[in-house]
Amino acid sequence: MMWMMGLSIQSLLDLAVAGVSANVGLGIFAFIASILCSAAFFHTAKDVSS
Repeated sequence: MMWMMGLSIQSLLDLAVAGVSANVGLGIFAFIASILCSAAFFHTAKDVSS
């Protein structure tokens, strides 16, 4: 029983670490994507207005 408990705690920790790292990776990706989108938007907006 104790072995099963340790196994489930280990897998829960693995899932938590995987979730955190996935969120960090997606957050960085979203940050870069939003910067690129805003840069492209300002670039086209500047061309249209002039």
